[in-house]
Amino acid sequence: MAMTMTAEVQLPASREVVWGKLNDPEVLKACIPGCEELNKTSDTEFQAVAVT
Repeated sequence: MAMTMTAEVQLPASREVVWGKLNDPEVLKACIPGCEELNKTSDTEFQAVAVT
């Protein structure tokens, strides 16, 4: 299943810092309710296990 998200938000951090956090599995896992596991499988993909 693919997930597509769109939004615009201004953050008080550099692009490099934000991009690094968006690509950090532990940071993303903490932001997803019910996420038990999140693994980066490539430069453009993650695999997740989440429960409701």
